[in-house]
Amino acid sequence: MRLFIAVAADDEIKSAAAEAVARLRRAGGSFRWVDPRDMHTTLRWFGATPEERLPEIRELMLRAAAASAPFELVYGAVGAFDSPEDARVVWIGLAEGKEPMEKLSDLLGRDEPRPYSPHLTLGRNRDDAAPPGFVAALKAEPVLSLRRPVTKISLYASKPAPFGHAYEILFEADLGGAA
Repeated sequence: MRLFIAVAADDEIKSAAAEAVARLRRAGGSFRWVDPRDMHTTLRWFGATPEERLPEIRELMLRAAAASAPFELVYGAVGAFDSPEDARVVWIGLAEGKEPMEKLSDLLGRDEPRPYSPHLTLGRNRDDAAPPGFVAALKAEPVLSLRRPVTKISLYASKPAPFGHAYEILFEADLGGAA
């Protein structure tokens, strides 16, 4: 199974993200949009992982969560990796809360070569470039300024489905460390 640890988006964030996706979908392009019900901000990606590792990952989550105080995220601007003109991944970035997310990601043993850039993925481009109308729509997206308290982290399993991937939360760990 493919596993990752993340902070789930709450209903307010999912609703705002769905509205942004609806606006951007009308702007054209060939994007695969994320179902708002599945939106999250990834802390650590494991990828294909044998089921026997679940107890080890659970313990890792419990230790990291115990060492982390609850905190707040503020989701802000809509943007894209690599740029609006070369929109490979469209996302909502964090205006606040990057530091505790980075700390938590480090405690979880994140080991990817790229720098950690916490975000909420909205969609992925299937083409090489985004059309000009999409670029303009992306740049016109409002800054959200949506606050979300983070009190737990979740272990997700990503399973193939007819529409892409379905996510299932396997385990959650409550944050409990001192500030």
